[in-house]
Amino acid sequence: MELTLLVEEQGAREVGGNIRGALETMEENASHIKQGLARLKKWDVG
Repeated sequence: MELTLLVEEQGAREVGGNIRGALETMEENASHIKQGLARLKKWDVG
């Protein structure tokens, strides 16, 4: 988020909007990402 604010301060509002959209998408999918990582971790027996 700090990067977003810095980019927007430099005048790149469209880029800031893209970053915000990506962060929002990752937040919406966080539980699915965690589940997938947990499954991968089970397979990593070392």
